[in-house]
Amino acid sequence: MKGKITKAQKELYYVETTDKIYMAKARGNFRKKGIKPLVGDNVIIDIQDEETAYITEILERKNVIKRPNISNVDQMLVFITITDPPLNLYNLDKYLAMCEYENMEVVIVLSKKDLATDEKIKNITRIYENIGYKLITLDNYNDFPKEEINIILSGKTSAVSGASGVGKSTFLNNLVDSNLEIGEISEKLKRGKNTTRHTEIFTLEENSFIFDTPGFDSFDFDFLEDENNLKYTFREMANTNCRFNNCNHINEPNCEVKENVEIGKIAKSRYENYLMMFNELKDRRENKW
Repeated sequence: MKGKITKAQKELYYVETTDKIYMAKARGNFRKKGIKPLVGDNVIIDIQDEETAYITEILERKNVIKRPNISNVDQMLVFITITDPPLNLYNLDKYLAMCEYENMEVVIVLSKKDLATDEKIKNITRIYENIGYKLITLDNYNDFPKEEINIILSGKTSAVSGASGVGKSTFLNNLVDSNLEIGEISEKLKRGKNTTRHTEIFTLEENSFIFDTPGFDSFDFDFLEDENNLKYTFREMANTNCRFNNCNHINEPNCEVKENVEIGKIAKSRYENYLMMFNELKDRRENKW
């Protein structure tokens, strides 16, 4: 029978099927092959009784995200705020680069919009909508766009990410409370800052899932080894007519990207963050050994 791993606790996995949730263990051959089932995996299980099963096969993964280890993410909701905490465009662009590399759709969620001026919201919206990203604004307490969010999440497996304090937990509370009637679920989300938690998926409706991913506040460039590939994760640097086909858009002459930065077609903040990431990757590679 086919199912999806929705929660993992040590060696025990909760696998949701069309009928029910089974508590499952992985067959020993996975350990021998060095493969560990992840929350988000689509799996085949061998049912033992009404409650338990064994995982016999892990189906092909769309992608894998490290720290926390999750798989098969269709869409990332990247949370930002303007003032509380202060906006960090470098971290935002880092998240977006990862999502591009892993072939994930992205929705930028500007939370706590009541604490930001209209002008600052417009400036951020302009930068990212101009390169094709969807950006929504919300106030978790007074203006929660439930219908719009349900449409965005429909038919996808989504995850939330962003710095600590940007409103991810409150968002999940609002979302889960508005979609599920199971009281225990919302209780699970009402945790304190120091509570140790596990990664879990909530089913919102058929074929619509959202990860609750504790600790997904920041990450390293584990997904990228070579700084020369970074340009492919910046949308506005794709399909350019630079003089050199392998142009990194830094010191090369006749570079269309640098020209577009000069005339304002590419946001200066995006280009500066690209340079910082490029140097970070280069330093890491050169000092690896």
